[in-house]
Amino acid sequence: MNRVVFTTYDDIDHVVDRWGTNAHQIDQIKEYKDRLLDNKKLYADKIGADFKFYNNTMKDFEVDAGFDFAKVNLYKHHIMAELANEYDEVMYVDMDVLFNTELNVFEELDLEKGIHIKDQDDKIVNKNIKEIVFQSVGQRSPTIKYHITKDLLDGQDNHVMNTGIMIGKSKHIKQIHYYDRMMEAITKIEQIKSNNLEREDGSYLRVYYYPNNESIFSYIMEKYNVPYVLMDKEWHYIIDDPEKINFDNIKIAHFVNKKFNMYFEDKTKLIYSIYIEIPDERLDNPRGHSDDPVNKSLRTKQRLNNYKKELIKNHMDYAASVGATYINFRRDDEYEKFFNKFPNLSEYDIINLYKVYLLDKLTETADLVLYIDYDVVFNKDIDAFNFLKAESCICCDVSSGEDSGVTPGVRGYFEKYDKDFRNPQAKYWNCHALLQEEDLDGDNKVFNTGIMMASRKVMDSLNYFDGIDNVLETMKELKEFSMYPPAIQKSFGYDNETIMSYKVQMNNVPVYPLSETWHYKHDTHKIKTYDTNAIEFQQEKAKYNSSVKEHNVIMTHFISKNFGLAFNK
Repeated sequence: MNRVVFTTYDDIDHVVDRWGTNAHQIDQIKEYKDRLLDNKKLYADKIGADFKFYNNTMKDFEVDAGFDFAKVNLYKHHIMAELANEYDEVMYVDMDVLFNTELNVFEELDLEKGIHIKDQDDKIVNKNIKEIVFQSVGQRSPTIKYHITKDLLDGQDNHVMNTGIMIGKSKHIKQIHYYDRMMEAITKIEQIKSNNLEREDGSYLRVYYYPNNESIFSYIMEKYNVPYVLMDKEWHYIIDDPEKINFDNIKIAHFVNKKFNMYFEDKTKLIYSIYIEIPDERLDNPRGHSDDPVNKSLRTKQRLNNYKKELIKNHMDYAASVGATYINFRRDDEYEKFFNKFPNLSEYDIINLYKVYLLDKLTETADLVLYIDYDVVFNKDIDAFNFLKAESCICCDVSSGEDSGVTPGVRGYFEKYDKDFRNPQAKYWNCHALLQEEDLDGDNKVFNTGIMMASRKVMDSLNYFDGIDNVLETMKELKEFSMYPPAIQKSFGYDNETIMSYKVQMNNVPVYPLSETWHYKHDTHKIKTYDTNAIEFQQEKAKYNSSVKEHNVIMTHFISKNFGLAFNK
């Protein structure tokens, strides 16, 4: 019985999507390439199989797939068919797959039953194509793959197969006739796209159809009755969504998220927060909730003091659970030195600049650094360093202007505008003005830097403090004189989040936007919801617990400072 394990990798031209984080995928494959290949070769040697690596050999594969990434994935099926002429049993694994077992996969799986493949049916958002908006699923999602296959099969239900791992006997592989049937499917996909608007069930999702290898593979397997078996999770464990990972239960891991550090454990991890009490006379005066007569900054100070022990313990416990160092920075000589550099800023603004300064400094000695505002609470000990793509991206909460409430096209928007300097809309317009000063399109993302993760590479790219005095001087000039309506101009400030958005745009920094799983914002509510003896508190706690469960919330940013929701059991 002659057997082969093979993988492919082609250095294709990528258009780097700074918001889709494919920069991370490219960088991580490059960094770990030798170790990924060594793992596969070593495993093949142990089980007595040949190992073949096809590197940049796709040039002779004549298929118009529209996208290079689509062509690369079609190509692996072509090679598998070729190898089936030479070997009795063939196994394909993507470059981002790692073996974690001594067992012989060819002997552990009953290949007489058919080609073994893993499904992703649990990731299908909706099987009704008319209820799906493309932007909510994306080009590579299992949902769009399902619908491409469904249309190829003229409406038949199907499995979404993940072809990152495929293993089978040559006799079954030869039944696929992939190349000829692939060309047939590509032609049909183009017909489906062009005829979409004439269909009774027409959907704009079909405009985005393309020759996806997994859709075509599923189509061929179903239409031509090629025998297949859906693999158990342990033999194809897809690592993407945040969860606790136990490699003792995983024989073959498929790192869709390209976070190989969780397997090789080769990155140092650090978490830090800042607790600097601002003297009452230095507190600024932002708007608070309408039913609270106390100054918002003073109220924040009081609530942080009331729960400081619980917050520090929560941070320390999480850091210990994920094997990270934890530091809580206080008022010290280094802070005072930083404070004195900015005599014209409020202490609140200086502290928020200081947290970025520390991120820049700490990434000089730690590989991955996570900053959390003092009012952040960890709900679960799922390791953020295993999922956030900080090697190549600044990981932060971002919102579009529209999602932040910026609607200049709506009649009366500017006339009704009445925001203070901490409002996300004010930050959008402040960054808009900075970019316009550089003769750039003013549209930008609104950042919330209450939670950030980065690496040295990212901070070098961000170059946050280069020319910071000039940036602050420009912000001062814009606040005093600009072309913006008076209400907009009045709301301008000197906050770190405006500068973060500006620097990201100016320096083309890749961004990994944090979902609610990683940055769930709990905002201010009526004052009764803070009274732990009140029914309003219990109602708010029930809503909060429901949201934590729904969004798998790992970190809550208590903008509300209602820490009783987390700590009062």
